[in-house]
Amino acid sequence: MRVLAVDDHPLIIEIVRAVLAKAFPGAEVAVARSLEEALPYARRDGPLDFTVLDLGLPGCSGIDSLVKFRQVRPDTPTVVFSAVTEGPLIRGALEAGARGYVPKTAPPELLLAAIRLVLAGGTYIPPEALADLPADNGLSERQIEVLRLLARGLSNAEIARALNIGEGTVKQYLHAIFRVLDVSSRAEAMVAAARFGIRSS
Repeated sequence: MRVLAVDDHPLIIEIVRAVLAKAFPGAEVAVARSLEEALPYARRDGPLDFTVLDLGLPGCSGIDSLVKFRQVRPDTPTVVFSAVTEGPLIRGALEAGARGYVPKTAPPELLLAAIRLVLAGGTYIPPEALADLPADNGLSERQIEVLRLLARGLSNAEIARALNIGEGTVKQYLHAIFRVLDVSSRAEAMVAAARFGIRSS
């Protein structure tokens, strides 16, 4: 396994390296402190299993670092690890192709859970991305509650316990959510909801 962590803060990058090395024994964990350092590694032949990428890199603003990295490695699942937690930026990163977005205030366990979800083919979206969904989105308040719990990576059974409802009821809510958002999977539902929260005004 080859993985890459990109962050310009020396302490953060060393913590991320240590966490990844411990969680994925035997993996080649490379680090870079700028996009200029990261891109040559990304261009190397062979698979790159995933990347943990900061958005606040030198010479880059907003999601520029993500966009430029994905131009080189569009096939590599990328998890954004950022100090910025505003919903619009999170949704912008997801629209630009990020497969996950983890705030730097989150514990290492959450970063690893997000990475494992991404490696399993899912998408990790933090609750902040769904916090300001517009009221006219066609979803009921309870359906939005279910979406927010879904964004935290909870299973149907865990959502049922959190809301004190039956697991069958959760499935009914999810079926209705999928229909409203015109999607067919949990990951698509989260991404569609995040995108739907973007307003032009």
